[in-house]
Amino acid sequence: MNLKYIYHSGFLLELDSAYMLFDYYMGQLPDMDKDKKLYVFVSHSHGDHFNEDIFQLFEDHKDVEYILSSDVVPKRQEDADRSYSLEANMEYYFDELGVQTYMSTDLGLAYMISYKGMTIYHAGDLNWWTWVGFETEEEFEELTRNFKKEIDKMAGMEIDLAMVPLDPRQAERFDWGMKYFIEKTKPRHLVPMHCWNKFEVIDKFRNKHSQLLTAINLVDTDKIPMEGIALD
Repeated sequence: MNLKYIYHSGFLLELDSAYMLFDYYMGQLPDMDKDKKLYVFVSHSHGDHFNEDIFQLFEDHKDVEYILSSDVVPKRQEDADRSYSLEANMEYYFDELGVQTYMSTDLGLAYMISYKGMTIYHAGDLNWWTWVGFETEEEFEELTRNFKKEIDKMAGMEIDLAMVPLDPRQAERFDWGMKYFIEKTKPRHLVPMHCWNKFEVIDKFRNKHSQLLTAINLVDTDKIPMEGIALD
């Protein structure tokens, strides 16, 4: 696996026989082999996760499939014809690619992908979104219950690569979602996203939870080189 960070929650994962592009909406895309299979994943329709231009960007690629949350509706019929619209808490199969979907705690989906013996997770906006001073106790309990319900479904899974939100805007709660995810799954490689370019939050998490990260490769997202990082 070779992982390239693009921007915000956007990544390009290159495998031997396919690419997977996640939540691209802006930023420089690396050069790709146009003869290699390309799967384009969109977790939801928010403007920091989806750009309608994705349907035109890859028109010269030989084999492209778009895997979309059902709230993402292509404007052109020709784009809809090469897209799959996915619902939450379902399993889908696209030849060698398997996709398990989870309901986001914001909008859309999180994806658990199986491909040729590898398991890859992209959370979209599935996170423990709670905000000090901005919710009632009842709202906090509902948000917490909804988040844990989805993550608990993943407990014990062997995940090779996980891309998970780590949002500094949540102040002292910045680490809650990622910490709970790690406790349930212990992925081999963990890549923070949705950091709003405040990547110092990664070291903050690492320093606070060093014991939790034993045997987990926590990647410094902003330090991924232009050529990508190889993950075994």
